[in-house]
This record gives sequence, C-alpha cells and structure tokens, in this order.
Amino acid sequence: MSAVERMSPEDLQIIKECLDAAVNGPFFPDWEFPTLMGFTREEIAAIAVAWPFSSEPDEQKSAVNNVLNMLLGYPHDRASRWHEYLDASPERIARVLARWRGDDDFDETARGVFDRLR
Repeated sequence: MSAVERMSPEDLQIIKECLDAAVNGPFFPDWEFPTLMGFTREEIAAIAVAWPFSSEPDEQKSAVNNVLNMLLGYPHDRASRWHEYLDASPERIARVLARWRGDDDFDETARGVFDRLR
C-alpha cells in the first residue's frame, strides 16, 4: 500500500494545505527553500497542483515528508501566521506525517526532525 493509499480524505486535505503553505506562506525563505526541502519551490508547487496524483511517487513521497517535517521542525518563527495557511494543528500534522511515513512513534526532538529528512 502506498503512502497516499494509507491516508484518509482528511489527511489528504491536510497534506494539500501543507504543500500550499510551504509554497505560498511565509515559513521558508527563498534562499533556503531548496536546502530545506530538497526541491525547489516550483517543484513543490507542481506536486501541490497535481495532489494527490503523481507520475513520480518516490519524489512525491519525499516532498510530502520534507514539507510536513520542516513545517513542524524548522524554526520559521511564524507560528502567529500558522492559522492563515493551515487549519490543522501542529499535533495533527505530526500524526499525519507519522502515518505518511508508516511510523509508530513521532520523535518531536531536533534529532527526530533531522532523522526524518529524505
């Protein structure tokens, strides 16, 4: 079963919002975006437009992993603007990320953030 197939309709909507927030929100500076995500802003935007479909499932899997992970773990100092782009709480997004990855546990520490990078 693929990661997309494991997701509920609500999970898929949360992931779509996260992809859009990463692309359009204030969370990641342009100069650092490719380093943080492993993809350009334009590549993530293309994945968001096609969501949940993809001709490159491995690329999609890594992009979703990195977007959700960085929204949760990168010190973007934009928590006050979170609600402008995301309906889900960080705790809910963490649960979605764990399901996306097929993980039983979610390590909230800085080490966990780095261990989840793809």
